[in-house]
Amino acid sequence: MTQQSKTQPKTGYLKESLSGFRALKVEFTLLPTDRIHLGPDEVKGDRWRGGFGEALRSMACLCRWEKTACSECNAGEDCFYHRYFFSDRPHPYVMLPELDGRRVYDPGEVMVLEMVLIGEAAGHADKFVMTVEEVGKRGIGGRRGRFRIKSVVAEDLIDDSGFLKEESVNAGGCVIELLTPLKIKEGANGLNYHNLSFETFFRLLIKRLINLNNLYCNGRGFDKERIEPEKQDLFSLAREIEAKTYTEWRDFKRFSSRQHKSLKIGGQLGIIVYNGDTGPFYPYLKLGEIVGVGQHTTSGFGRYRLIAA
Repeated sequence: MTQQSKTQPKTGYLKESLSGFRALKVEFTLLPTDRIHLGPDEVKGDRWRGGFGEALRSMACLCRWEKTACSECNAGEDCFYHRYFFSDRPHPYVMLPELDGRRVYDPGEVMVLEMVLIGEAAGHADKFVMTVEEVGKRGIGGRRGRFRIKSVVAEDLIDDSGFLKEESVNAGGCVIELLTPLKIKEGANGLNYHNLSFETFFRLLIKRLINLNNLYCNGRGFDKERIEPEKQDLFSLAREIEAKTYTEWRDFKRFSSRQHKSLKIGGQLGIIVYNGDTGPFYPYLKLGEIVGVGQHTTSGFGRYRLIAA
């Protein structure tokens, strides 16, 4: 092990910049009134996002959206739908349906959906609850099955430091279990990494955390020039961690109501074993369990479980 790998990076300011990061978990217990067809676990989040966006548009649009395209509307940031669904920037929420292996839910059976609301979105939790209620009235899934909300429970996942309430250091390597497809995009194409380096994975993750923090939390109040060298120190350490990738690429089809056509989406599923000192990265990896990594994270893609090696 080199001397550099023994030296812990200075990340105090980077951690301080995330001190205002907030993640509110909202758990919905739902009771179908019709048979609901959601499909395999890997794409349930995408089904939920589509139904959520349609319901949100019908409730929040400032114009008669049937006649006015969002691209032709000048409401912009004043429109809740535009800010939280239509815009191309990262959105401050994640759909996390229960990964229970079930494709179909019959009337009266319990169905669970979790949403994580990040930063300012947590202050609009009531609007998200009302939108899910509207989804239930309109129906979701391939055959528009309806449901009603049985209960809603909300819980803050982050403490005052901006990190998880329960945190321990894992310095002996780790395993990343990809629960939903991880899509890494380059240009218009998804990339299948046969050996996904820890540096690549961590770069994706820290970029997402900082973007969410700057857009929806208080990250904009911190000096980027002070954060950058700390990031570079972490990237240098990340290069020393060895990777063994045991994944496969899976493609799925989805229908885009915005583009009015079927699209192919996919990503890697499986496990990645990282050997080395992952201790300095542990708090960021734990945050990543909440917000996901890669593309289509709002739909629940890039969802993983962190396991001690």
